[in-house]
Amino acid sequence: MITHENEWPWGKSVTFVECGGKALVNMSFEKNDPGVCYISGLSVVPSERKKGWAASLMADCFSYCEKRNIFRIDLNSVQEDWLIDFYHSLGFADIEENEGYMKMYKLL
Repeated sequence: MITHENEWPWGKSVTFVECGGKALVNMSFEKNDPGVCYISGLSVVPSERKKGWAASLMADCFSYCEKRNIFRIDLNSVQEDWLIDFYHSLGFADIEENEGYMKMYKLL
């Protein structure tokens, strides 16, 4: 796994990359919302899907957050049943639906 971190005036962004760059997750941690991680993207190229890369990246995300006293992870997911089911299997719960997206969260 490759980890890339950037410090910004508003907070920090972190990207985990797996599978030779074919799977990644982007996270952000905002200074004005301590204790919360925002997942801004989870992507796996089609040829590498259903091989466990997304679950592995999310496990890395959870571990990273727990070590830094992050208590909640938020994300917005497109309204695709298979994707919503994937996030539910990781312990995410729905907050609200908004224009084709589902806002979700997970407490750590």
